[in-house]
Amino acid sequence: MAGNTRGKLKEHFEGIHRNFDWILYHIIESLKLVGDKHKHLSTGIKAIGKAVEQLDKLAQKIYEKI
Repeated sequence: MAGNTRGKLKEHFEGIHRNFDWILYHIIESLKLVGDKHKHLSTGIKAIGKAVEQLDKLAQKIYEKI
């Protein structure tokens, strides 16, 4: 466990990244369940996935600058 502010921030951003990985995992699993049966639902799930990917990239850029 980090003792300084920089180290603690890095730990938190690593946690953010891991959480985004889990969200993307669940997005993929949800798309498998929905398939092409419900186009609107599938579109919404994909949109969430794209948004999460963008947030993850932003978090990674911040992490790199810490």
